Amino acid sequence: MRMLIPCLKLLIIFYFAVTGKDKTSGMTRSQNHDDASSNNKRIMKSGAAPWSNLNHDVLFLVMMKLGVIDFLAFCGVCKSWRSLSLSNKNMFIASKPPMLMCISTRANEKECCLEDFEERKFKTIIPHSEGRTYFGLTCGYLIFYGRETWDFWLVNPITIHELHFPYFPSYLYSNGSSFSAILVFSSSISRYVFVILQRFTSKIWFSIEGKGDWNDVSSSLCICDMHAFKGKIYALSYTAYGSPTWEVIHLCEMRLDPENKLTLLKARNFLLPEAYYTKFVSSGENLYVMENRSNYSSYKVHELDFGEMKWVPSEDTSDEYEFFISALEPASAAVKQESWVDTQSRYKRYDIIDNSEKGRFFIANLWYFPHQCLNVDRVH
Repeated sequence: MRMLIPCLKLLIIFYFAVTGKDKTSGMTRSQNHDDASSNNKRIMKSGAAPWSNLNHDVLFLVMMKLGVIDFLAFCGVCKSWRSLSLSNKNMFIASKPPMLMCISTRANEKECCLEDFEERKFKTIIPHSEGRTYFGLTCGYLIFYGRETWDFWLVNPITIHELHFPYFPSYLYSNGSSFSAILVFSSSISRYVFVILQRFTSKIWFSIEGKGDWNDVSSSLCICDMHAFKGKIYALSYTAYGSPTWEVIHLCEMRLDPENKLTLLKARNFLLPEAYYTKFVSSGENLYVMENRSNYSSYKVHELDFGEMKWVPSEDTSDEYEFFISALEPASAAVKQESWVDTQSRYKRYDIIDNSEKGRFFIANLWYFPHQCLNVDRVH
């Protein structure tokens, strides 16, 4: 099957040669290639079969072996291939492993570079990035914060979709571990909502797309992280228990509509933090809390059993998930081992060497998660 991939690349090159189109412009996602029928006529005149007649079952198998970068080219070859790719894009993207990411530090125009594990690179210029600091990642969107304007631009480097949120009422320092930010889509108002927490404070801020202001939800508790999961927003809060020096972590639910509030949820047990840095991590199926215990070299994970409403230590759960952690920001993801072939050999150099659960935790400066970039979490 791997031999089909170079063949596909040759087919794409031949397509551009026949149609006279520039190869670079063909790689641009925004260009529309729905004029495939006229192109097919040119190809037929040259003695070749039209692109639309190529077997879709075979094309699907080839497509699923492509990397993200080649997939973008595949989408632009002709109308038939575009239809095939768009109808299967969720399945394709969900099957792709994390990519290494690098954001340029230039003061003016910033560039995002994504690299897969076959060392194929995809570079794109981030719009509206001048005078802004990269602040994190949510649902595939890169978050950029204006150092002087105090506003936010969110850009998805795969879809090129952009969102803008206005002047934030408090200055944020560019330290990824000091805040948490998530993008959600509210089903009740049919708008995007950008939610920000300054860690270890008692207030969560949110802004609704197009409304031009910020609102807040206050609590008597100290909040250390938040996360969108299966239609709800959850938060982790610290409270003293039995002694001023003995803290426990509780689970809360944040509601945006009809009343903005943070509610403490009843659980059958609670967590006793063993580390300062505690955060949510999720897969599509499970919600975890991860504790960084010593300088990114050791982690402890607890899974929330929603049926029993209790926390279960990772040593008592299945080993089917691996955890990908960005050292420079709080962006992480849990991914099933079976999602990709030969996963551990691909990620071996990013494994935490001295962790007791070797093979489950992988750290790089910045990870990008393609499987999250097409679906923004919906909340009720």
